[in-house]
Amino acid sequence: MVTFVTLLPLASWGHSVSTFPEPDSLRWSDIVQLYEGRLGERYQGGGKQPGGFDCSGLLYWVYGQMDQTLPASSRGYANEGEKIARDSIRVGDFLLFSGRNASEIGHVGLCVGKDSTGIYMLHSATHSGVLIENWVGQAYYERRYLGARRLFYYRP
Repeated sequence: MVTFVTLLPLASWGHSVSTFPEPDSLRWSDIVQLYEGRLGERYQGGGKQPGGFDCSGLLYWVYGQMDQTLPASSRGYANEGEKIARDSIRVGDFLLFSGRNASEIGHVGLCVGKDSTGIYMLHSATHSGVLIENWVGQAYYERRYLGARRLFYYRP
């Protein structure tokens, strides 16, 4: 079952965004504004622009609008940033999953919320296009979860 989550202010998720003291860090509210406008767009394999995104293409486009270059494929996240334990995932971390028929990274999402019942992921999925859903407890994602990576620290 797929759960669609309506965007709420971060405070309502019961989880705050980590802050980074350097002036060139990214502003989380800018990231949210960029991805909000993409919700509901269709999935397109290899898509990296509005009108059709795959999972890595969505994140590549969003962060590209902030002059950040992310890997062009989900496999490219394997050694990016800092490895994060599942119980330490927070808003802004990248979530890595194996593909349907592989043990290597085949899907990537962005943690956009976390509470006592779940971890909410922005991603582009073949079944629904660009959406936010709680992947915790979904067998499809649970058995494919490979880890999380922290690439950025965010200002509110």
